[in-house]
Amino acid sequence: MAIRSILMPLSSSGQTEERLRGALAVARYFGAQLDILHAQANPRRFLPKEALHMSMPAEVVKQIEDTSMQQAAAEANRIRTLLQRLCDEEGIALVDGTDATQPAPAANWRVIQGLRSELVAELGKVSDLLIIPQPRDGMPTATFEAGILRSGRPVLLVPRTMSAFKAERVLVAWNGSTEAARAVGLALPLLQCAREVMIVTGNRAKACNPPPDKLKGYLARQGVQARCQVLDNRHGSTGSALLSLANQKQTDLLVMGAFTHRRLHEQLFGGVTRHMVSNAPLPVFMAH
Repeated sequence: MAIRSILMPLSSSGQTEERLRGALAVARYFGAQLDILHAQANPRRFLPKEALHMSMPAEVVKQIEDTSMQQAAAEANRIRTLLQRLCDEEGIALVDGTDATQPAPAANWRVIQGLRSELVAELGKVSDLLIIPQPRDGMPTATFEAGILRSGRPVLLVPRTMSAFKAERVLVAWNGSTEAARAVGLALPLLQCAREVMIVTGNRAKACNPPPDKLKGYLARQGVQARCQVLDNRHGSTGSALLSLANQKQTDLLVMGAFTHRRLHEQLFGGVTRHMVSNAPLPVFMAH
């Protein structure tokens, strides 16, 4: 599957310029259209129902609503101006809406009313890839989980300060799970362009079914020459061991399944998803 349509939700939670630069770099790498989704939720959603129906006067609710929407509009305009400057610097066209005729790479600026996580789950279904920057507090957000669990599409988890993107050296975390298989299949366009691909299994690699050599054979038929390595994670978490190996091998991208809950797979790569959300210093291509 060629990656031609990319969706990135964007809030004003800091490091906006860095996150935009990183997303534009990914769009340029794939020659894709980047839809930047700026969601604006009605403040009524966050007011207690009791306040709306009983104690809070209607004019107060209206004032809160108006003030919130004015602030949201000003913030959207600020981000839109910043995005225009970055697109001009990168020579990437910027349009408002979803202009499918715009030559790629291009960026589409979309301001939509609604809850960000719900919009990501919905609009992600008609995208090839979702870019989700790491949350500031290191905990999986509702937006990240909606993208992974409900969109049916892969997610590229990126460091908040990432400003460039490449995938010459790729590490594939393999545990034989359905989620890992989906991640590998969806990442094939990346793997086929990579110079080096390494398949990594946990130190209980014999428990993988199918084993890594079967994956290596499958990838070879897809034109991807990979090598296998067993990860020594006996003295620490698997997530830490994976990131240590990725750093040692100067890896550009990690490919893995997300939220594999079955007991055997948790033993092989348990808790890795959350560890990556908190700690990964490199882009992580994930699928559920």
